[in-house]
Amino acid sequence: MKVGDIVIVADLGEMKVYKANPRDLEAEAGLKPDHIKLDLVNAIDYVEAHWKLKDIVTDEAGRFKADAGKMGASAGERHELEKKMEEDVIRAIAADISKVVAEHNPPKYFLALPHTIFKRVMDKVEPNAKEKLFRYIEEDLTKTDKNRLPEIFKERGKHF
Repeated sequence: MKVGDIVIVADLGEMKVYKANPRDLEAEAGLKPDHIKLDLVNAIDYVEAHWKLKDIVTDEAGRFKADAGKMGASAGERHELEKKMEEDVIRAIAADISKVVAEHNPPKYFLALPHTIFKRVMDKVEPNAKEKLFRYIEEDLTKTDKNRLPEIFKERGKHF
């Protein structure tokens, strides 16, 4: 990781964007470009991911004839609503990654997303942003100390 690179860590609830800035004068002069510190440049909360289904759907499931003519209630539609909410957040994460890369135009960037959403997010990231991805980790690193991130990417990061 060198001065000017971007680090993005995200999960379904939040995204943090860090920029690698020079830690000392030698790094600033370009003599030691790997002497960096990460500064938070943007943090995004995905509010929809924090909603509970009961906050959205306020009434009980409808009454209709169930098996054997008995009256029953079904909440089968809730699964579709949960899937749609998750897909909306995944689409938003992909759009935000594309936007951050376009705005900051880093030489390269590093990305950490949980394994469960990594592929679905990357399928929706714009091709220009995919080209600049240098290393990735399929883990949730949103709660990890920013000072440990460069070492974690160096040790466990996979090339895209």
